[in-house]
Amino acid sequence: MTTDELKLWLNRAFCADKKIKALNMLIEQLRERAQGLSGVSGFNDKGRCDTVLNRTEGALIKLAEVIEQAEHQREKAACIIQEIQQAIILLEDNDLETVLTHRYLLSNSVEHTAEIMNYAPRTVRKKQREAIEKLCRLMPCNAAPDVVD
Repeated sequence: MTTDELKLWLNRAFCADKKIKALNMLIEQLRERAQGLSGVSGFNDKGRCDTVLNRTEGALIKLAEVIEQAEHQREKAACIIQEIQQAIILLEDNDLETVLTHRYLLSNSVEHTAEIMNYAPRTVRKKQREAIEKLCRLMPCNAAPDVVD
C-alpha cells in the first residue's frame, strides 16, 4: 500500500463522521418540517385537509428513513474506527500512535495536535509522516480493499 492509499484509508473515519453530521442535520430539518406540518393541521380538527395529513405522513416517513440511514452510518463508522485503531496499534510507538489518533480519528488539525502534545507543528508533521511510512511497511497490501466508501 502506498502512503497516499494509506492516507485515504485513514481518512475514512473523517468522511464517515462528516456523513453522520450531515444526516443528523437532515434529521433535524425533517423533524422541524414534520412538526410544522402537524402544527398547521392541529388547530382545526373538524375540517382537516387530507393534503396536509398526507404531507405530514410523508414527512414522518422520510424522517424515519433518514433516522435509519443515520443509524446504519453510525454502525459503519464504528467499524471503520475500530479498523483504523487496530492498524494504529501496530506502530507500537506511543508518540506515533497519538499523532495518528489525533489526526485521523479525532480529526484534529496539525496545529491543534501540536498544541495538545506540546510539540511544534513541524514535529507533528514529521511524526505523522514517519507513522504513515512505518504503517505502510507493517500493513499487508490487501488490508484496505475499500479505500473509498
